[in-house]
Amino acid sequence: MRFLVLPLFILGMNGTIANVAHAQVKPVLSANDPSAMEQRARKLYERLTGTKLPADSPTIAQMVTLLNRGQVAQAAEIATADDNFLNITVKLWALKLSTRDETIKTELNDMVTSFIGVTRDDRDARELLTGNFYYRGNTNLANVRGSLVPDLLISNNHYLDLETQRVNLARNLVRVANQQIATSATASANNPDPAGVLTSRAFMSAHALMGTNRRLVEYTFREFMCVPLQDWADTGASDLRIGRDIDRFPGGDHMKFLTSCKGCHTVMDGFRGAFAKWDVGDTPLGIKHSDVNPRTGNNNDYNINANTTTGVVNKMNRNNTVFPSGYVMTDSSFLNNAIREKNANFFEWRGAASGGTGVKDFGTVVSNSRRFSQCMAKQVFETVCRRTLDPVTDAQKLKEWGDDFEKSGYKLKKLFETTATRAECLG
Repeated sequence: MRFLVLPLFILGMNGTIANVAHAQVKPVLSANDPSAMEQRARKLYERLTGTKLPADSPTIAQMVTLLNRGQVAQAAEIATADDNFLNITVKLWALKLSTRDETIKTELNDMVTSFIGVTRDDRDARELLTGNFYYRGNTNLANVRGSLVPDLLISNNHYLDLETQRVNLARNLVRVANQQIATSATASANNPDPAGVLTSRAFMSAHALMGTNRRLVEYTFREFMCVPLQDWADTGASDLRIGRDIDRFPGGDHMKFLTSCKGCHTVMDGFRGAFAKWDVGDTPLGIKHSDVNPRTGNNNDYNINANTTTGVVNKMNRNNTVFPSGYVMTDSSFLNNAIREKNANFFEWRGAASGGTGVKDFGTVVSNSRRFSQCMAKQVFETVCRRTLDPVTDAQKLKEWGDDFEKSGYKLKKLFETTATRAECLG
């Protein structure tokens, strides 16, 4: 008995059919075959929008005409002009980046809408790590809760409603200047240290809840530099910034610290100071900054537990008896201990990259590195072309593609278009 395996489809925003299975089928293209260009046009459209079109679609016919003329870039632009490029492809990519588990099975959130908005508006992608803005739905949308504090800052109500009401995000997101932080159930204040999605509710809630804010550093490098923690460890860097909560004699063995623990913590703890004034409360789950929220000793919904002199949140110096001689955080300065020879060529830092103060400076250091551009190229390739790249064997390609991304003005839409038309993607 033979079984027919059918792919799984969902309905896209404009009524087209989205292929969720993403089966990889290599087309057989021939210059003498009139259907070859149609097949290529369909593949290009499907890769960029996540959707299929009917056989008699005028859109495909238009793309075929352009491909026959050698106008590949213009053909890709037709696909990215479709709302599903943003509503499906960019959205799914950003959803994965916004969660600790790196899954698309999560609610729409403020980090995702920032990715969609920055892509749609052709903004410099480095704004994602440095900008003072957020994206929300139009205020005139029906059945969408939209009060700033209760629905955007201390809950995800607004973005959940955008999703459940199937709002066309490509057409109904608006950019708002000045990120806000809740100071009560009804009031807010300007974020004193805005850094794009790094200070979004979604990213902070995923990585700053409890802990000591090391995970914020780890996941910034993971999502925006495509580098897991173990790849940038450096046992030769200074350990002066490693906190008092890290045992220098794990199991009574100092050598174990020197050969394993130290490598990760020299770099991670060096950067961690950027987030010294940030915390996330349990109820409500809103982000807090000690320069905005009152510094008190209690643990109510809106106040933040921080040193009343330095503003450093208490959790940054917790467990201080593990190794009392360790670093005591007194401000939000950070040092880049990944700038030594071992990592300098790996990240290819540019500009004032040795250190800074606060998250915005941290985001600036990261986004100005050559590694950031290569990471964006890698992630877009894997999103559109549906196969992974090897960071070692494909290193030269990633450098070239990252450079092309920078030459475009760090435009994500252009990166998607260029990537989808590469031979490595269409072949």
